[in-house]
Amino acid sequence: MNRPWMPLYVGDYLGDTGHLTTAQHGAYLLLMMHYWRKGDLPDDDRQLSKITKLPLKTWCEYRPTLQDFFGEGWKHKRIDAELAKMVRVLQQRAIAGQKGGIGSALARMKLENASRARSVPPRAIAAPSSGGA
Repeated sequence: MNRPWMPLYVGDYLGDTGHLTTAQHGAYLLLMMHYWRKGDLPDDDRQLSKITKLPLKTWCEYRPTLQDFFGEGWKHKRIDAELAKMVRVLQQRAIAGQKGGIGSALARMKLENASRARSVPPRAIAAPSSGGA
């Protein structure tokens, strides 16, 4: 699924991350963005260091601090909730689009039927012919 944007609640983010260094902020944001796009994070230090663009040694130093923002298995409760919300909205929009399409099609059919009824010439009734030929 294409996810070109993600919500970021700045007040909540800053309230939760005031203790991070600038580099840790960058690493955490990169982890969140990867999670948003892919739906999960690998539980592998080499891959996580690549995602955060940190040398492996630095990543291993930052890992305990950054892992506190994630649950077991590198799950992120807030992002999971936002992803679920996004899926619900997309489903609702799809249903609304289908309903709109059906309604539009029915309205078109009514117009076409009415137009056809007007354009059919009335049947001529032949007058009885009078006597002799």
